[in-house]
Amino acid sequence: MVRMEITYADVAWLAEDYELGDVWCLTFVWGLDEAEALRRVGAAEGSIRPLTYEELDDEGLFPDTVLAGRLGGWTVLIERGGWQATERDAVRALSAATEVVSVLRHDHATGNFVYARDGETVTSFNPTIPAWRYGRDPDRLVDAMRAVGFDPARTPGGEDEGENADHPAVGRALLLAVRLTRVVLTPEVLRGPLLGGVVRSPV
Repeated sequence: MVRMEITYADVAWLAEDYELGDVWCLTFVWGLDEAEALRRVGAAEGSIRPLTYEELDDEGLFPDTVLAGRLGGWTVLIERGGWQATERDAVRALSAATEVVSVLRHDHATGNFVYARDGETVTSFNPTIPAWRYGRDPDRLVDAMRAVGFDPARTPGGEDEGENADHPAVGRALLLAVRLTRVVLTPEVLRGPLLGGVVRSPV
């Protein structure tokens, strides 16, 4: 069977537009259902309920509310205006006995890419500064990074910096996530059905 290649076109609608706004986080968790993924990221049990992205947007429920949808064997956590899933404790809980891939877009501060397994961050980096990688095995994804257009040796100062600097970098980070998971968040998935849960920011 011939597998269709995943390309930038699959993620361009998120990387180039503002469907989720200018600050969002997508976290892909293998093997967990939506409710369990929400619980692991810190959602209060009583807050977990069916919720569409349209309702989230119309009712202004972000950033405290995280949405979860199913993509094959993966659950994707969708955060508009938030990044709870990239916090250290959340990464540890989400990736326990499984694996996690997360992309944070933040047009006003620092973005992030995280790959974690079995409760540990394997590698993480700011997509605009891919040379600064952290984790148990920071070079694990170097070949995959190159394949989506990252220069793993790139340090601060370069063509991606300045106004709208995160746009090309976040596109590469999304493409890396999609190629690792082999699943793509589409507008159809975003429209639901989804599950939502309230995750309060730590004080």
